[in-house]
Amino acid sequence: MREISTHTDIEASASLVWDILTDFATYRRWNPTVRSILGTARRGNTIVITERRAAFSPWANGASNFRRTVKHVREPRELYWFGTWGSASVFACERRFRIESLQTGQVRFHQSERFRGVAVPFVWAGLRRRLLADFGAMNDALKERAERAETELARRTRPGGLN
Repeated sequence: MREISTHTDIEASASLVWDILTDFATYRRWNPTVRSILGTARRGNTIVITERRAAFSPWANGASNFRRTVKHVREPRELYWFGTWGSASVFACERRFRIESLQTGQVRFHQSERFRGVAVPFVWAGLRRRLLADFGAMNDALKERAERAETELARRTRPGGLN
C-alpha cells in the first residue's frame, strides 16, 4: 500500500469547513482540481467525480470521470470514499478528508489517499507528483474560501455588524 498525505491549518470552524467540503454542487466555483461531484456525502452513496485531469495517468491532461463509493461519514470530522480502476486487485484507492480541531480555535484539514493493487508501482511516481500538487491546490483553495466565509460571518454577527 502507498499513501499520499497533506494538511493545512484553517482559521475557521470545523462545521464551516465541513459545509464547504460536502457542498459538492459548489466545487466548480472554488476547487482548482475538481470540476464537479454528482451525488451526496452519505455512506453507501455512489458519487461521480469529474477531475480537471486524470491524476493516476501522468501522460493524460484531459478531464476524467471517476465513480466512487462513500465509505465513511462522521459529520463534521471525516469523509472517505473508495474506488477502483478495473478490479480492486489491479488498482484501488481511498480518499480521506479529516477535520481536526486545534486548541488555537483553528482546524487542521487533512487530505490523504491510499492506493493498492498491482498497477500502483507502475504509476506511482507520476501519481504521487501530480496528487501532491493537486492536494496542495485544493487545500489552499479550501483554506481561502473558509477563512473568507468565517471573516464575513464574524463581521455580520459582531455588534454594529450587518445583523
